[in-house]
Amino acid sequence: MKLTEEQIQRIAKNREKALQIRQRLNGGDTTSATSSIIAPSNSTTNDSSSTVSDPLLDTIRLNKNNTHDSEYNESKKSRYQPPPIRRNEYIEYDFSTMVDSKGGYILDGTENGLGDGEKIDEWKEKQKQVIYEPAPPTDPRNAPKCFECGSIDIDLNLYENFRKIRVCRKCKKEHPEKYSLLTKTECREDYLLTEPELRDVALLPRIEKANPHGFSRMQLFLRLQVEEFAWKKWGSSDKLDEEWQRRETNKHKRKEKKYYKELLEMRKKTRAEEFTRKLRNGQSLGERHVHDWSVPLAIEGSKMVKKRCIDCGVEIEEMII
Repeated sequence: MKLTEEQIQRIAKNREKALQIRQRLNGGDTTSATSSIIAPSNSTTNDSSSTVSDPLLDTIRLNKNNTHDSEYNESKKSRYQPPPIRRNEYIEYDFSTMVDSKGGYILDGTENGLGDGEKIDEWKEKQKQVIYEPAPPTDPRNAPKCFECGSIDIDLNLYENFRKIRVCRKCKKEHPEKYSLLTKTECREDYLLTEPELRDVALLPRIEKANPHGFSRMQLFLRLQVEEFAWKKWGSSDKLDEEWQRRETNKHKRKEKKYYKELLEMRKKTRAEEFTRKLRNGQSLGERHVHDWSVPLAIEGSKMVKKRCIDCGVEIEEMII
């Protein structure tokens, strides 16, 4: 491959610059500078691995004017080497040990969030549902026993959170009418308990769990204790049913009263529209209305016909004899 005249002139200029720089560094010795520059160029053609490393040559070769020297760029590798990857910077997470934070929401100042003066660590401790098996009792004779069967394998959740209710897991499943858990809404609607009564922990203990239908935590009450408090409040289960029936009747009466009130308002508006229509047509208000019936329409499956007044829109049904 022949070099063009422009490339030859550029190489000559670069060599002159290199000689001047070398002369300034060596104090005017031009012969050593010439040999040190020419020798590496010959060695690169014979063996690229025997290239002499010189800071001056590196300065010249990394100059922007030598970017077109493709022969040198291909033979010389880049001096920049990327840093090695440190494997110890990668952390392997064990997802089985991670705790679900419920989406990362942290409530503050609300009923279900942080209380007054409560720290975030205390709040996190409340959210944890620790499930563990209790140690077997050292003396089975003095151990708490189930109310139903006398077993010592009692449910620790009911025993610790609901004033030491002693019942085993088997009896808990066999008697859901006693030991099942009720939500706050069920206690309020089925047993007619008020909000202040449900908030009082001294009256009705409860446990809190994550709510699958919202962000606020769900409160669960023991059916046995709720029924005991409700019978004491209303007298008996029959009186509770009577109170529930009375409230349902009053609710139905209120709905019916509201319906008739809205119907009366609608009739008043219709009557006012009738007066306005008469005045618009030049009729007097005391004039009696005479219906102008349309063609009767037969109702399928019966001997009835339906007619409608063209003026006021009243519909009637008549039986064909």
